[in-house]
Amino acid sequence: MDWNNLHVLVAVAQEGSLAGAARVLGVNHATISRRIAALEAEVGAGLVRRLARSTPLTEKGRQIADLAMDMAARARQIEPLTKLQASRISGTVRLSAPPSMLSETLMPGLAGVLRAHPDLRLELVADSRITSLEQGEADIAIRLSEPQSPQIIARKLGEITYGLFGVAGHIEQPEAAWRFIGAGPDLAHSPAQTWLAAFAAGRPFSLMSSDPHVQKSAAEAGLGIALLPDRIAGLSPSLRRAQLSAPPARVAWLVMHPDVQNSPAVRIVAEAISSIFRSGG
Repeated sequence: MDWNNLHVLVAVAQEGSLAGAARVLGVNHATISRRIAALEAEVGAGLVRRLARSTPLTEKGRQIADLAMDMAARARQIEPLTKLQASRISGTVRLSAPPSMLSETLMPGLAGVLRAHPDLRLELVADSRITSLEQGEADIAIRLSEPQSPQIIARKLGEITYGLFGVAGHIEQPEAAWRFIGAGPDLAHSPAQTWLAAFAAGRPFSLMSSDPHVQKSAAEAGLGIALLPDRIAGLSPSLRRAQLSAPPARVAWLVMHPDVQNSPAVRIVAEAISSIFRSGG
């Protein structure tokens, strides 16, 4: 019996609904529903009652959940012992993520993982496009839109916030005189760039690049105002954040294919990524 499915049942029992379990476990509702259905198929009986506002357990579901809670407590006792074997983790994990996220957010934490596990090897795919997990292009991918495919496992990581940045000489000009730095055609229809185009309202763009680091350098050179992730622009001593509205934060999702979720190497990289976001990078 798949322990991950039992773990989900425990979360449903504790939270009282599929939505509550999804929130606590940091995955989407479809993942929770799929795992409960798989467990019911294994048991051969219904374990939850799917009501409009709650998901109470059936009698059989409650019996299994009580046993699973005891298993979870024992698992927590075992966990420290498993760390003694951590240095034996080996293999190659292919990770796809937007370039700026890899360099600014993930690299320090991933470096620590590689130092702790010298037999582990990472292949980083710095790409903003949606990588196909089904075709084996990556083992783990980070996406800035909620995955809709029921065939992959998704976990909510955290939010990416944005702001308008420029050098003092540009920020202090009247807003009507501002020039802008935007993304190239491949990202022109992203939520952030759509917002920026509407905000510019016909004012000129002096430079276009889909690389946030190039946009940051252009803003530092005084070429215009760039819409940048706060994490990237905040590292620059010469950029100032305009005290204006910014687009809504975007949610980062960690996704992986079910075929690789039980790989120790993939799991330790996925947990490291989640830990980086939980700690604020």
